[in-house]
Amino acid sequence: MRDDLIEIARIKGPRGLEGQIWLAPYGDSFEQFKSYPYLIIGLSGKPRRVLSCMQRKGKYIVRLEGITNISQVERLKGEGVFIKRQWLPPLGEDEYYWCDLIGMKVVKIDGTELGELVDIIRTGSNDVYVVDRKKQYLIPAIADVVNDISIEKRIIVVDISSLDDILE
Repeated sequence: MRDDLIEIARIKGPRGLEGQIWLAPYGDSFEQFKSYPYLIIGLSGKPRRVLSCMQRKGKYIVRLEGITNISQVERLKGEGVFIKRQWLPPLGEDEYYWCDLIGMKVVKIDGTELGELVDIIRTGSNDVYVVDRKKQYLIPAIADVVNDISIEKRIIVVDISSLDDILE
């Protein structure tokens, strides 16, 4: 995967006959998503100008330059939608992009490894980290639980003492 591209959505299929595209977004708010002037379809795609963007039922409908009919969209179904990392807005203190957290090792404060962060679920009030593909520990991403995130060391340290009964 190219390090300069960040996957932000997946193409679900066409909407209508004139090239509109249903997208399933991964993490951005709609306000942030609609600020991107270009989207890239597939890892080898070129940036395509966003002509229109709207939100419906938790998904986004976009119209992109050069895509004008349903058959073009059908061929793109299932493709990832990317942006360039430099298009992302700057982060505040203690903020992280999901793409930087996925794949990090998650350990308890005593050093016991729980596994790899494999997914993040947005719940509204806080994100939930999905750790270990098989065991699927669900760990709330809140200050009382997440002690430290080190992007450099690729480690997330969690205090799950209040969750031990749930995780066993």
